[in-house]
Amino acid sequence: MKKISIISILFFSLQIVVSQNITNAEIASEVDKQIWEPFKTSYIEGDASTFNSLHTEDIIRITKRGIKKGQIYKDENTQWLTQPNRQKRSIDFVFEHRIYSEDTGYEVGYYKIATPGSPDLGAHYARFTVLLRKVDGVWKIAQDWDTDKINGQRVTSKDFDKLLSN
Repeated sequence: MKKISIISILFFSLQIVVSQNITNAEIASEVDKQIWEPFKTSYIEGDASTFNSLHTEDIIRITKRGIKKGQIYKDENTQWLTQPNRQKRSIDFVFEHRIYSEDTGYEVGYYKIATPGSPDLGAHYARFTVLLRKVDGVWKIAQDWDTDKINGQRVTSKDFDKLLSN
């Protein structure tokens, strides 16, 4: 009788884990469509309105240069994205961790910023961590942190590419 109870518990636990993975995959796909695809397009095109709309009103952005919040961060985005002579640069992402609940997400990964047509010439790599929040049914970036060094070592194409091969 104990064996049947243990087997039943294991079976139901496995079903919960499998259904959570499916849910995570479905949410990741939704996040890609609502955040990362328009992020990449608006980044390269200099579309500040779309870019800023991907962030919550109370966004917190953390970099080595400091912390920017809300409208101050969005105003700075508008300034650099709409500069008349701004060089178009693409941005690509690879993900190491993607964990979600119904209305909150946590993602860790790497990004690569490059000049279109010369993807490796002057490419910049960094690691990012974002906290996502679903606002009125739409995923948005609520907190965004990145760094180009981990434990004193510069993030490189090797860090980015290792996740491409997984």
